[in-house]
Amino acid sequence: MTISEPTQPLDLEQMKVKAATFFDRPGLSSPVFIGPHAVAVLDDRTGRPQISVVDIVDRSIRPITAYDERVQTLLGSAAGAIVFGMDSGGDERQQLWYLSSVDAAPQPVVGRAGRIHEPGYLSRDGSALLFRSNARDEATFDILGTTLPAAESDVWLESAGQAMPVDLSPDRSRALVIRDVTNLDAELLLIDRVAGRTTTLTPRDDECWIFGAAFHPDQLSVWVLHNHGREFVQLNRIDLASMNSSAVVESEWDIELFQVSPDGKRLAWSVNRDGWSEVYIRSIESLAADMRLDLPRGTVDRMDWSPDSALLAFGMSTATRPSSIFLAGLDGKVDTIGLPATLAEPPVVEPELVHFPTFDGREVPAFLFRPEGDGPFPVLVEVHGGPESQRRLQYSSAVPTDQLMQSLGMAVLSLNVRGSTGYGKSYAHLDDKELRLDAVRDVAAAVEWLRTRDDVRADRIGVMGQSYGGYMTLASICFYPNLWAAAVDVVGIANFVTFMERTGPWRRAHRAEEYGSLEEDRELLERISPINHVDAITTPLFVIHGRNDPRVPLHEAEQIVAALTERNRDVELRVFDNEGHGLSKRENRVVGYAEATRFLMARLVLDTIPSERARPPVWPGQPGPRVVR
Repeated sequence: MTISEPTQPLDLEQMKVKAATFFDRPGLSSPVFIGPHAVAVLDDRTGRPQISVVDIVDRSIRPITAYDERVQTLLGSAAGAIVFGMDSGGDERQQLWYLSSVDAAPQPVVGRAGRIHEPGYLSRDGSALLFRSNARDEATFDILGTTLPAAESDVWLESAGQAMPVDLSPDRSRALVIRDVTNLDAELLLIDRVAGRTTTLTPRDDECWIFGAAFHPDQLSVWVLHNHGREFVQLNRIDLASMNSSAVVESEWDIELFQVSPDGKRLAWSVNRDGWSEVYIRSIESLAADMRLDLPRGTVDRMDWSPDSALLAFGMSTATRPSSIFLAGLDGKVDTIGLPATLAEPPVVEPELVHFPTFDGREVPAFLFRPEGDGPFPVLVEVHGGPESQRRLQYSSAVPTDQLMQSLGMAVLSLNVRGSTGYGKSYAHLDDKELRLDAVRDVAAAVEWLRTRDDVRADRIGVMGQSYGGYMTLASICFYPNLWAAAVDVVGIANFVTFMERTGPWRRAHRAEEYGSLEEDRELLERISPINHVDAITTPLFVIHGRNDPRVPLHEAEQIVAALTERNRDVELRVFDNEGHGLSKRENRVVGYAEATRFLMARLVLDTIPSERARPPVWPGQPGPRVVR
């Protein structure tokens, strides 16, 4: 027997060993220069992100933190200072720490247990920090500033809502803040401490996504990534005197990141093209053509220029390899610094970009992970979270799990159903409120398309998702119960009413914009909630949840499992006491997804389940979801 072609169930220990080959693949990400030849990065060799320093000359990698908890956010300065945020047990309530140098002992900057403090901008000399905090009022964020080493914090903007500081003028009198008005609408604020006023720099006559902003080196204008008046995000420049905005870089896809070199002579940016990143460099002063870097199909996580403006650093991973640090010179040549593999390379595959038709004639994009061989294969349909998100080509999130599944003989179809970002403003709104179940119809349409393929086992199709994808999983098995042979829900929403009542108060208003409010849309929330259609669920279900989840509380998992257990349905629950919204610690990912994989293997790949549970699904045509009112 080979593991890739199993004929009998693997026991849990065997499955953990198999899973570890896919999850124990450490990477380096989020680079920021902290000197002319040193880059601070997030390094997950310990199984949770910590801080290391990469010497780009001798290529050495030196760990400088070793905590039991993950480092969530990392800022650095050219002068060598570092600020980082760290939560506890996955609760996302970060506390802030300061390192004056890589050899210094960490000092607390600001903190209050149970509240969030998130760093936004650190000055190039490492002495001024802007951050957001909900310590005063848990339901909103204040924008605060402090001088490092930590002094008394002062308020830049009180009750800012979902806002984050992103830049500070050299004289420290002005700051740029991105404030999310709704989940898919934002505004760029200019806070002028001398004048004592806050100005909105972006128009409010159209929805506007804002992906980033920075002061122009001349301090007379501002760069901003937004999609005001258009479908996709472009780079604009706003003149602060006239408030006129002009396009700097336009694209037929979203521009996701940009960085201006310290000398102000070069601009770098990346474009999200159909789920992977393309990186460009432009000379601001000359009319030379844009230079596109020669890169694999993957996803960039952050960019930073060296202090002398000679090198661009960014983290990047692909669907087959974990993140490494890429260094691009002004001539376009690219070097890579990564971590050596700790285990033998697992049997990964390059996913294929496919499109399938759905009920209204649209084409839904998806990535197909196809095992070796001719098939026919069982298939796992995988749905990302968000919904304001996108399945990307990167070795993070669900992709290691997708690769594990395909190595065991299951094809995986990873969907970007309506509501996903990356495909324009209109596509992202196709699932709003009353349209919620149209996204579930997209998932059902994926099954219809799969059944047209000769390499698919039509009677062995499962569904899996995390967070909002977990809701999509539960909705799929209750509104289309005859399509599925198995399902896995990871930190998913079972009941929108209890979810809205119990989610973190700082998130509630924005989630209401996407799903509906308790005051005005309760009937809708009840109608689309899987818990209210639980009698229709006959699909075997495996549920994973973190006890400290601040977004989708554990109660969501407990109530759906209790309801199915009461009805004597095939359901299992796995709770991780030291996790929050998903599994962030490597040892937990190995255990949790090994257990989920065994569950799916028994029902999708192997003929080891009781015959009454091996229900060949019957495609019901293209009706809307069956909703009991």
